[in-house]
Amino acid sequence: MSKAPSRTLPSLSSVRPAQRPFAAPAGTPAPQAALGAGGRSGRGLGAAWHVAAVTTLTSMPVFLPGAASSLICRQLGWGTGRIGAVLAVYWLGSLLGAYTSRRIRMPVPAESVVAVALLVTAAALGAGAAVPGPGLWAGSALGGCVYGFSQPYTNFLLMRRCPPRRHGTAFGLKQAAVPAATLLCSVAVPLCAVPLGWWAVFAGGAVVCAGYAAVLLTRARRGSLLELSGTEGGLPWDRRLVALAAAGLLGAVIGNSLGGFLILTLQGDGFPLGTAGFLAAGAAGLSVLVRIGAGWATDRAGRWTWRLLGVMFATGAGGALLLAGGGAVSGVVGAVLTYTGGWGWAGLLHHVAGASYPGHEKHATAMTQMGVSLGAAVGPFAFGRLYEQLEGGAWAVMAAVGLMALCCVAAGRRNAST
Repeated sequence: MSKAPSRTLPSLSSVRPAQRPFAAPAGTPAPQAALGAGGRSGRGLGAAWHVAAVTTLTSMPVFLPGAASSLICRQLGWGTGRIGAVLAVYWLGSLLGAYTSRRIRMPVPAESVVAVALLVTAAALGAGAAVPGPGLWAGSALGGCVYGFSQPYTNFLLMRRCPPRRHGTAFGLKQAAVPAATLLCSVAVPLCAVPLGWWAVFAGGAVVCAGYAAVLLTRARRGSLLELSGTEGGLPWDRRLVALAAAGLLGAVIGNSLGGFLILTLQGDGFPLGTAGFLAAGAAGLSVLVRIGAGWATDRAGRWTWRLLGVMFATGAGGALLLAGGGAVSGVVGAVLTYTGGWGWAGLLHHVAGASYPGHEKHATAMTQMGVSLGAAVGPFAFGRLYEQLEGGAWAVMAAVGLMALCCVAAGRRNAST
């Protein structure tokens, strides 16, 4: 493939002057041309919808075991601690996958990577259904690895397929798929897992993943999705990337603790189990809207984007502090603020990382994904230990973690060119 003229990969600052805070630091390798003449123009948000669907499906190996945990434990004689370990294995696998994705240099068609990721996810879900017990462990590890490996490629596709003026919205839509997947898996349990068995939901998810992979492979063969993503040059760690990865790690510690302990906390505030469940589901639903809204605001924020990211972490810290205080009102408000701010920043974080390094989006977002995956793995485990000892005080610790994430954003912003 011949090199495209350099004008096909303009820097983000030349496309949108307001985005100069995202300019790559001095010494960052120059971006290499990897697209044809129309590669950056995009076709609206069609690619973003495909990426959102892929993100939803490839996250099922972690959300389905969590949603069906009571049924799995009843059948296999497991305790909640073993389910928690299965979920942690997924995120550790995601960390390994993101690291591997960052290290790969050879040209690889991004669309093929995404399609294969769906096929491997289908295998992971099928293993859980076919061999209960060992299959769940293997499926969690395999699913996590392929999720972490494919995420930088989906981020690359968003940056290259969608118009630059809609990159924030595209990332918001993609990351909104994560809480949406939680809701879908939660709904699948009473509708399908209870009458048919939890393994049936895993098998059905495997079929859907394999079918959608076939669709993407067909589109790639027809040439409707083009270009090689592996032609990016390597990207070394710098202070800004370290700050963003650390912010993602700390933010994921809070966000992934919500799913496991928010309902328990609301029950402690006096809400019945059913009411607490509905409140948690409503807060998760708001997080979907906030992620999309944050992306939309990013496309219009210009140089205020870093501040918007900081505001979201600060909001999450404030919500966690309210959860620490106890009481019905503070519990409801804290749940909403923590879910929307403390778990609504993901699309914005990856967008900032990708936009800061034009031509190196895959490697930059692989680094931030490593931070998010590590935080997702250690967060629920650490919070569970804290909650056993401190209960509400554990949320006060989470508030401090949120403020640390805010400090990381501020440090990253100081290292951004203006």
